[in-house]
Amino acid sequence: MYKPLLGKMLADLRAQILAWGLGMGSLLVLTVLVYPSISSSYSDIMRELPEGLTAFLGGDFSVESLEGYLNAEFIMYAPMALGVFAIIAGTGSIVSEENQETLDILLAQPLPRLRLILIKMTALIMGNGVVVAILLAMFWLTIPFVDIEVKAGRLIAALTLLWPFLTTISFLSLALSLILPGRAFAGTVMAGLLVISFVLGSLANLVSWLEPLRPIYLMSYYQGSNSLLSEISWSYTIGLIGIMAMAMFLSVWLFLRREIAVQRPIGFMFIRKAVSHMVTRRRD
Repeated sequence: MYKPLLGKMLADLRAQILAWGLGMGSLLVLTVLVYPSISSSYSDIMRELPEGLTAFLGGDFSVESLEGYLNAEFIMYAPMALGVFAIIAGTGSIVSEENQETLDILLAQPLPRLRLILIKMTALIMGNGVVVAILLAMFWLTIPFVDIEVKAGRLIAALTLLWPFLTTISFLSLALSLILPGRAFAGTVMAGLLVISFVLGSLANLVSWLEPLRPIYLMSYYQGSNSLLSEISWSYTIGLIGIMAMAMFLSVWLFLRREIAVQRPIGFMFIRKAVSHMVTRRRD
């Protein structure tokens, strides 16, 4: 029963996976194809940018190489763009089943809650992995058509590191959808956190007192740019795995205690009970 259920969940995500994978893959292909013709002029343009703007965008860009060019034109923004897919998939994993009134039908089968939520998370892991695999495949299919030097290891690492990052975003979105009222609200909060972390991380290049706060910026944990231009920070990579694990355990805990019939977020259940208890004590 479990394999067909996993297959159904992946089939539900199929359209989104193909749309985001092929869409971002096409952008990556176009970015690579135009590089040989604009590399020299692009370098001149980047040198003329104000120092404050280049610092905000991440400092020095070695656009004379494909790696630096891809970092400036794709890798820096891919986590933000693909994060939308991760948020949509994560917030809809449980809540959409509730809204369609199919979750109680699933739970009526001989399927433990724990097994169901783990299958849902496995589908999220695989869905994000397929999107990244599409990007990798389209990139390497493009390389034979351009006469440029490619550092394969760095590029593979930069794109592969998107997988754990997007999976973490999906797990955090799933947890928020179980805490906050409504899928749209949870998605908005998660998107806001992602955008704020990107802006603050960029401002940290200009404002000294923001630099020590980098560990609280979610975007800091994607090491794609470092993989292309310098060295991966293993402390941030391990931290990302830790955040992913915490989000996974939190989602499992919330789902196991969720009242499916009333579709009431467990976080708001606790608040309501606490308020009721305070009101009762005042009356007494």
